[in-house]
Amino acid sequence: MKNVISMMSPRMMMIAESIEPCIKVFDTGSDHAFIPIFLIQNKLCKLAVASDVRIGPVNVAKKNISKFNMEENISTSLCDGIENARDFDCIIVAGMGGQLICDILDREQDIAKSAEQLVLQPMNAPEKLRKYLWDNGFSIHSENLCSEKNKVYNVICARYTGKSTEYTKTELHASKCLIKERHILLLEYLKPKIKRLRDMVNGGNDPELTNSKLLSEIKELVK
Repeated sequence: MKNVISMMSPRMMMIAESIEPCIKVFDTGSDHAFIPIFLIQNKLCKLAVASDVRIGPVNVAKKNISKFNMEENISTSLCDGIENARDFDCIIVAGMGGQLICDILDREQDIAKSAEQLVLQPMNAPEKLRKYLWDNGFSIHSENLCSEKNKVYNVICARYTGKSTEYTKTELHASKCLIKERHILLLEYLKPKIKRLRDMVNGGNDPELTNSKLLSEIKELVK
């Protein structure tokens, strides 16, 4: 059987390797279905669904599922978000903006709460996603980073506990998990944030000095 790893980017691999072994996985925004294929090949789950809101990516996913002879293990779903993900152990929502991921989780919060694993990969605004999770009773139990084409991507692994989490503004932007771990890519991950904050401060867009304080705290983290 052909191995799908050669077709996967570092970002896809980071997401796939964040999945804990389980029975059923629902991959939202699956596109090529490479992550579900990887999970089945490596016996990390028994059944998976590759989902997208557009018919084009769903058809691409179907072709790859057939190419890898995975029709018995992987099906496809044309839907907007996680509305068809009820009773799945793991829900992946990846490759979209942080605010959009928040909106997807919020529309079907009961489904998100029932999953044992939420594996979330925001392309931007991770601080909005962390805030949503912590404010709504979800625990972030791990995060990871990878570098791909001169950009650092992160993945957030969470589950519902029913307990809100206290946090600082710095922890929203820099991640409690990544700070605690002192991740090797933490400095590279925070460089764009530091530049944006510095530009705002230097441009006079900081009347209450909140950006100056956040900039100072983040720079202190990566010394």
